[in-house]
Amino acid sequence: MTERTMPVVPGVDHRWIDVDGVSLHVAEAGAAHRSTDRPSLVLLHGWPQHWFCWRKVMPALAETHHVVALDLRGAGWSDVPEGTSAYDKRVMADEIARAIELLELDRPVLLGHDWGAWISLLVASRHPGSTRGVVATAIVAPWADMPWHQLWRFAYQPIAGGPAGAFLHRHAKQVLLKTIFKLGASRKFRWQRSEREEYLARYRDPARARAGQSMYRAFMLKEMPQIGRGYARRVDEIPLLFLPGTGDVVLAPSLVRRAEGPPNVTVTEISGSGHWVPEEKPAELVGHVRDFLRQF
Repeated sequence: MTERTMPVVPGVDHRWIDVDGVSLHVAEAGAAHRSTDRPSLVLLHGWPQHWFCWRKVMPALAETHHVVALDLRGAGWSDVPEGTSAYDKRVMADEIARAIELLELDRPVLLGHDWGAWISLLVASRHPGSTRGVVATAIVAPWADMPWHQLWRFAYQPIAGGPAGAFLHRHAKQVLLKTIFKLGASRKFRWQRSEREEYLARYRDPARARAGQSMYRAFMLKEMPQIGRGYARRVDEIPLLFLPGTGDVVLAPSLVRRAEGPPNVTVTEISGSGHWVPEEKPAELVGHVRDFLRQF
């Protein structure tokens, strides 16, 4: 697989933008709707994936809205800055906010999954006025505290971000990533080998393997110690929709619901879904997003 070769999704076009020296890959659909009064949608993937995780979602949303899916730095077909600090999620959120400016999007709605959802919430937190709302799938709020007795759910993070993290992203038959994909899914969901391979192939690149390691190393060393201690401002001024899967053993609904309370926050469980909501339950996700968009 060459650097500019990627899977094909009908109706999706591709380009790259330079964001302060970092080239970010942009997958785009529904451009005809950009000039309407409907907000654009910015889709952000999580680990260990890239824009292709939205393949079952983008075409449906593009029927009525302009949709942009970005590859985060270090993933997919975007540039790969080196160093742990480059993958602090606050740095990545600031980069996405800058990308929104460069793409000339007028307060888009952000739709994120996993780290992409965390980063979407940080964009709203760190850049008030940059977005009209956030739909966050399979993630907790970055301003909510995490009970110590629940940290066992995140035991994979020291493995992914530890000294052998980059090696395990690429080698040992990529058993780390394959295990993550399998254990994160609901019992009834089965990955198509060819689709899973689209993600595995990118992490055979040494630089992207190091980036995957740095995503977790930065979180464990720089971010996690600050959660609940001013890491992120709670977002109160725009609507937020959290969509956890009922079968997600890591980002369980009970953890996600710790964000409930403020009137702008809604938590709705996706029944029967594991962690990979955009791929396990795309129709349900599209339905919730469309309902969310009716308020704008």
